[in-house]
Amino acid sequence: MSSDRPNVLLILSEQWSTRVADGSGDYGSPIRTPGIDRLASEGIRFEESYSSFPLCSPARASLFTGLMPHRHQIVDNEELYEDAGEELPARDDIVTLGSAFKEAGYETAYFGKQHAAGYACDGVETVGSMTFSAGGMLAEGSAYDPVFTGDAIAFLEQEHDRPFFLSLALINPHDICKVLGGKVKGATFADAIHFCRTDEELYLRFQERPGLPSNHHVPWTEGMIRHRDYMYEELQAYTENDWRRYIAAYYLLIENTDWHIRLVLQALAQAGLERDTIILFTSDHGDMMGSHGLIAKTVFYEESVQTQMIVRYPGRIAPGTVDRTSLVGSIDVMPTLLDLCGLKVPPGLDGQSFKSRCMGRQEGDFSHLFSESFDGRMLRFAQFKYVHSEVYGEEYEILFDLEADPEEAENVFGKPGYEDASCYARTTLDVWLEREDLDLRFA
Repeated sequence: MSSDRPNVLLILSEQWSTRVADGSGDYGSPIRTPGIDRLASEGIRFEESYSSFPLCSPARASLFTGLMPHRHQIVDNEELYEDAGEELPARDDIVTLGSAFKEAGYETAYFGKQHAAGYACDGVETVGSMTFSAGGMLAEGSAYDPVFTGDAIAFLEQEHDRPFFLSLALINPHDICKVLGGKVKGATFADAIHFCRTDEELYLRFQERPGLPSNHHVPWTEGMIRHRDYMYEELQAYTENDWRRYIAAYYLLIENTDWHIRLVLQALAQAGLERDTIILFTSDHGDMMGSHGLIAKTVFYEESVQTQMIVRYPGRIAPGTVDRTSLVGSIDVMPTLLDLCGLKVPPGLDGQSFKSRCMGRQEGDFSHLFSESFDGRMLRFAQFKYVHSEVYGEEYEILFDLEADPEEAENVFGKPGYEDASCYARTTLDVWLEREDLDLRFA
């Protein structure tokens, strides 16, 4: 394969918190992720990567279109549109990642969870043994991820007469979603776990069970969540052992997902395709996994909104590189992959290519980043996170100094010493909202 026409392998996980495993291998916990750790050691890892909307369908649609959710118009999970009797507001005029690679002459394949209102598989020629486009719960990832991985491996073992763009979109660790209070008893991933039932019982590999996050007991800040939501109310009854069992289940799901990633990496090497293939690993969003006493996503806490971003390109990207400052995210995946392959990036995208940052050059402006959710918008800049939200009719402005307060315990908006940062945050977000003709909340 010609080096100027590399293959592309996009590996997408679902609901994977960077606070648990980010590819650094330095976790201070029992978890092991040799697959993504290897990718990071052989490529570049971006520590400041964020979801455009910490929810499955909006984030995934952004990843495959390079557009913010308010532009591609998917602002909830696709099945909820169907449940409400509404048509998906997906647009036919949007150029997608798959269609761009197909137009460039690439062989296109997609195996795994789609759940992006049709944007994920647009332009895709091969979809494997089965398709899946739903939320993922009741241990669906544990059942289907082996199928998707097997299909990806079979694809890699075939002869290819043109470069390929292959997506492997694993469902897990999304199965964690229904571990607490699953809809059907005996149908969740946690129901199959036979450890952590008592305070004394050991964890995987006969180690001590994972402890609670350091900010588990740090109260959530008003305006960050819909605190009357039934999901949060149900958590009040959980004991420390319940939480540790929950976290243990989450760790297992991540290890299982990493194992599937390792299998695909092995198949790529055995097929002799390693040096000719760009690999990008990311996730659509994270999971609160007990931080602030919360679960799930949709909120702007780091555990929920931060994502992995690891890129390996042998011979082009220096191995073991870590970028700790560039603010990149979901919308930047499409232009970056096309740019790395020397392909034309469609005009009008919200995202921008961070190819230069992969190569160690400081080109482009990655000094700030926006994210959206049901109740407001987020701005990341410097060491700060600003959230302007409206929850139950009340408006909130929240500023976290992530450098001084990584646990996001104190809202410093307008407080002494933070006047300039607060003014900059409010003005920058307001200008963006006006430019994009947006209200604070989605209607």
